[in-house]
Amino acid sequence: MTESALALREHPQIIELLSVLEQHSLSKQKEEVQALVGYIDGMEEKLAQMMDEMKAMRLEVEKLHNKGIRTQCAQLVGTAEEKIRQGKAMLSTARTNFVSAAGRMLGTFQEKGRAALRHAVQALRIPAVLSRMERGFSHASQAMEQCAGKLDVIRDELHQAGGHMKNAGRTLAGKEALEAQELEADKGALARLRGLFASCGKTFAQMERGAGRLAEKAGGEKSSVKTELRGLKPAPEGQRRQAASKEQAR
Repeated sequence: MTESALALREHPQIIELLSVLEQHSLSKQKEEVQALVGYIDGMEEKLAQMMDEMKAMRLEVEKLHNKGIRTQCAQLVGTAEEKIRQGKAMLSTARTNFVSAAGRMLGTFQEKGRAALRHAVQALRIPAVLSRMERGFSHASQAMEQCAGKLDVIRDELHQAGGHMKNAGRTLAGKEALEAQELEADKGALARLRGLFASCGKTFAQMERGAGRLAEKAGGEKSSVKTELRGLKPAPEGQRRQAASKEQAR
């Protein structure tokens, strides 16, 4: 089995790192590492499942008779697949970086001892990694919602066109036109595709919330990020003039 096929929790370097942290009573650091490992493993499994479902849905879309509808749906499926691929790439990068860092931390421990290992875990900036994932999954969730919304428009237009066609036939047959009926939300390939977009959107939202909770638990990265952003904002004009005057006075 290749390293990439291994769950992160089964990787030899991760197992050894957790063991060393436990042996030297670095329980907080061990919990942080375990939280990130568990999160990455869980999200990789969910994304793999989402991609399988989307591929199966693409095959169903390809069987649609209306070429225009088929093309539009295929484009939406492509957008959804790309968001899933982006999520997988983000997790894959985190996984690779984490395994590499685990190896370095073990080397640091062997050379410099327990205190250096504790600082090395802090240097991983686990809250920051989780916060980046949180933002990435938030964007993916919004994209899935947009796909569902666009599909709703397609389905509604198709439904209305079908109703007009039926009434045209009834008119030619000398029958009264029927009142517009509500769209049956749970029938047909388009309804199933819409349901898949909605399901993926909810899953991404859950992944987003999960990353956010872990980030806060591991060190409150949200608040620190906001503080950093405030520090990067340009000072008001008045403050800049005061600072300039002080500098000239010196």
